[in-house]
Amino acid sequence: MGSLPNRPRRSLVVTVLLFSAAVIFCSAEPFAESLVELGQHLGVSEFLLIQWLAPLASESPEVLVAGLLAWRGRAAAGMGALISSKVNQWTLLIGTLPIAYLLSAGEFSFTGGLPLDDRQREEIFLTAAQSAFAIAVFINLSMDRKEAIGLFVLFATQLFVTNEMVRVYYAAAYSILCIALLVVNRAGIPHTLKSAMDVIRGRADEEPPGHAPPA
Repeated sequence: MGSLPNRPRRSLVVTVLLFSAAVIFCSAEPFAESLVELGQHLGVSEFLLIQWLAPLASESPEVLVAGLLAWRGRAAAGMGALISSKVNQWTLLIGTLPIAYLLSAGEFSFTGGLPLDDRQREEIFLTAAQSAFAIAVFINLSMDRKEAIGLFVLFATQLFVTNEMVRVYYAAAYSILCIALLVVNRAGIPHTLKSAMDVIRGRADEEPPGHAPPA
């Protein structure tokens, strides 16, 4: 695709995007409904399936791609793929949910919104705090083993927490760790902002060479 002339390449990209959107549109509802029915048969919480299993299943391809890139020594490219996906989720995806809800309800207003219960509010708070902590980890454009293990352990243990207050405590812990890391890594913030401006202006540095790909 990359070797095609501009016009055929752009046409092909648009066609692939439209086809992908059509497949997602046709399969999203049956996929969600089948998860709910499966949970009812197995006695698994519907919220757990929709909130955690469905996103993990839908995001597994990009996780595999990022893992393969890191395995081949292209860690920056792999992490960039995951970060761009996260940015997309917290901008385009979150922004379209209330609009889709209002359109499906047959009404649209700037004062209306997506109704959320207490647990859903807690989940949004927890996920937002988790994302803020991840940003603080990457503020110096690197991640060491301790930071990776800490992020994984916090995420893995919260899956087994059902108490509402404990989940709020988890979100508070993420927020405190985020502030602490921003203070510790404050020297790297100007460099990160400069790198972002270079990317915007089209002067991004090439990815630093990593280790040789495994044989």
